[in-house]
Amino acid sequence: MYVHDGEEGGVVVSGRIEITVGGERKILGPGDAYLFDSSRPHRFRQVGPEPCEIISACTPPTF
Repeated sequence: MYVHDGEEGGVVVSGRIEITVGGERKILGPGDAYLFDSSRPHRFRQVGPEPCEIISACTPPTF
């Protein structure tokens, strides 16, 4: 799980992705979006056989 300063948000373009933030886990598909405080432990994991594409942004930029 990653932890860093800032906020993260994005939208799923294709495929499915599992996003875990703290103790909460969600599976998102095309058109779904997310936003969370990046200081909470988080991770992303592709779900299913189709590659997942997301558009994601972090503020402030730390990577």
